[in-house]
Amino acid sequence: MYRRALLTAALGLGALAAAGAAVVNTATRVLDLGLGRRVVFISDLHIHNTAKYDLPNYDLLLIGGDIYDRHTPGVHVVVETLSQLRGPKVAVLGNHEYWDMRRIPLREGLGALEEAGVHVLRDDWVQIGGLRIYGLDWREDPRAYPAVKDADIVLVHSPDAFQNAVNGLYLAGHTHGGQFCLPGGVPLITNSHFGYTYGLYRRGNAVMYVTRGLGEILPRVWCDREVVILS
Repeated sequence: MYRRALLTAALGLGALAAAGAAVVNTATRVLDLGLGRRVVFISDLHIHNTAKYDLPNYDLLLIGGDIYDRHTPGVHVVVETLSQLRGPKVAVLGNHEYWDMRRIPLREGLGALEEAGVHVLRDDWVQIGGLRIYGLDWREDPRAYPAVKDADIVLVHSPDAFQNAVNGLYLAGHTHGGQFCLPGGVPLITNSHFGYTYGLYRRGNAVMYVTRGLGEILPRVWCDREVVILS
């Protein structure tokens, strides 16, 4: 009796997950934060084949890491996909660029991004169109992210960097919006050590937006993909 009930519950959860995966869309979030420029922010592309992203017009494209992973067949698909997007394009690296270096050595991945016209920031900054952008590199220890001062935008893969934020606008990804959600996009889990999932967060004079991202390794369940437009 117990085994039958357990099997029924498992089948029910599987059907619920399949139904949720079938209704995943790509949402657009528009935020007016007084940047004076039209910025599009995307993250967690997890490019597994040559793709075409239909993005809105922008002055600057920011990419928040996990651009490729162990399922990426080769750097050629990264080049082919990102070369289609016009510049300027600025990115940081996420955990998968480091975790999957056996599949794609970091030098090859960085070379592909450079060939595609993407400027990668690794604990460095660049100024474009009057915006000072600081890119924080991935850290395994979520408490190891330094505070960033004097930046208009802090681009980082993990939202956990926000714990040390002083000011500025942080843009992060990594969580996939929870990946597995209840209907309506309510997240069930998060891979943030500090409980961030997606959306706007405030900490003193600092603001962070965590995007759900555009791709995944595991199927999403009721967690829409997302493109963010900031101005």
